[in-house]
This record gives sequence, structure tokens and C-alpha cells, in this order.
Amino acid sequence: MKIAVFSDIHGNKHAFFKALELMRNYEIEKYFFCGDICGYYYYHNEIIDVFRKMRNLYCILGNHDKIFLDILYGKLNKDQYTNRYGSSIEKFLSNITQENLSYMKNLKTELYCEIDKLKIAMFHGTPWNNLNGYCYPDYSFSKYYNQKYNYIFQGHTHYRMHKKVGNLNIVNPGSLGQPRDGKLPSFAVFDTIEKTIEFISVPYDVDNLINEVKKNIGEPIYLIEILRGSGND
Repeated sequence: MKIAVFSDIHGNKHAFFKALELMRNYEIEKYFFCGDICGYYYYHNEIIDVFRKMRNLYCILGNHDKIFLDILYGKLNKDQYTNRYGSSIEKFLSNITQENLSYMKNLKTELYCEIDKLKIAMFHGTPWNNLNGYCYPDYSFSKYYNQKYNYIFQGHTHYRMHKKVGNLNIVNPGSLGQPRDGKLPSFAVFDTIEKTIEFISVPYDVDNLINEVKKNIGEPIYLIEILRGSGND
């Protein structure tokens, strides 16, 4: 079976829609999304509309998704988020549809399943800190030795990664919306029979998104700088 693993779209519909086109080339049967629909850029409704129609999609909550829900319900201050991350959450608060809100409210922070006799877990962060745990490629992986899975899919860092720890494979597909490792947006294709992981780069017209950020006066400059810094595959 071919599985697409992807993460951290962050409202970037341009890269996401291009990734969906590329996924059609790989006979994908299941889709695993490691969280963070929300944050940074502006097309959350459009992305969730697609998610709701996708068959065999496994989707979990990311830290920015949780922040959005906490702001919505008055548990966090909206202005603190906007000052740091830009206006995307504020816009989503004003235009989220009821169907998409219901979808987000039902997302969990972890997922466990078995496919082709392989035990799989998925978190946005790490097994011990589902939403906010960071695991970069140069991380000390000693804490993973006690995990009883064959594969863990995780996101959050926006860095592509495939590490093997004993019988465990730890896979971060990189970010579709805002890569931070100098590479293009990406997803991973996992073949459960061959037990292979292939990272697929997603070229797209980043200038369209940069121009949209510029139209929103007062956005943090790094929202553009980090987009310009990606694409060095």
C-alpha cells in the first residue's frame, strides 16, 4: 500500500493543491496529515473543504490548530498571536464555516493504527509532547527506544527527516506550507510492502503567496523571508 504523509500546511493552499496533483502519480490509498492546517497564511477554509471530501484521510490537530480553537473559545489572547504570527488566525476567526469548525473540533492530538502488520503512530510533535515537542534531525533519539511502533509520523519542525531507531522509523515529511530547511515544500510516500520512504518535493509559484502577504499591511516580514529562503533542493 502507498501512503502519503504530509504536514504543516499553514493556510498555504498554493503548495497544498500542487501537492495533491503530484500525489495522484503515486497510487496513494491512504493519507496521513500530521497537523497544522492553521497559521501564517490565509486559506484555511479552502484546505479543510478538501480535507472533508478526502477518503481515507487520517488527520490530527497541530499546535496552531489548537491555538486557533483556544482563541475562539476565549482561552488565549488573539492580539498576542497576531503580533507574533500575523493576521491569518484573525481572518479565520471571522470566516470559518460551521462545517469546518465542526471538523476541527473533532480532531485528536494523536492517532494509532495498524496497516499491513505495521504499527503506526502519528503526532504533531513527539509521543511525549503531542502538540509542542520538537524533534530535529540532529536530535538525540534515545527517548524513542522505548516506543512500541514500527513507524511514527510527526511534523512541527518543518524539517524533512527519516531516522531509524532500532525497529522504529521516525518520519517527518517536512512542511507543505512553510519549509524551514532550505528545501521545497514536501510530502513523503511510504510503501508499506517495500517499507520505503520517498520524499517528494513540491515546486509551486511562491510569488503568488508572497504578493498576498504583501497586501496584508503589517504582517511580520519573516512570513515572506522564509518563503524566499525555501526551494534549494
